[in-house]
Amino acid sequence: MITASLKTNLILKELGITRFSSRSSANKSIFNSIYIYKIDKVSVFLKKDFKEYDIDKKKLILAIMNSTTLTNGGSSGQSILFDNKNELDDIIDSSSKLIINFTNIEIKISAKIPIIDSFDIDELVSNPENKKHLWNSIKTLLNL
Repeated sequence: MITASLKTNLILKELGITRFSSRSSANKSIFNSIYIYKIDKVSVFLKKDFKEYDIDKKKLILAIMNSTTLTNGGSSGQSILFDNKNELDDIIDSSSKLIINFTNIEIKISAKIPIIDSFDIDELVSNPENKKHLWNSIKTLLNL
């Protein structure tokens, strides 16, 4: 005997629709993509690709990175899309000496690289007090 629930599942399956999603795909959707932008020994985690920010926000990101004294003052870096939290250790290499997290996502890595959790770039632009908080964190961590 075919129950109503079984009939529904069969019809949905024929249409290519699943009623339930697996846990692995549900866990992936919880984790938003992160863009990693790196210059020399400093990596920053961003909500979107560095190229997508307007000029003022790009300048702010570069100024923050260069203020750490761990870069050569350059303005070109590499951007990497990262969407799996479990592979973060593979992407962050040992040459990084500092990570600044501009996302609201909690980041944990096994390497002994210090991570500074900061406000989002938009919040830093809109509120100068947030910039002071970030600068104090950088100074304290790097003994500047």
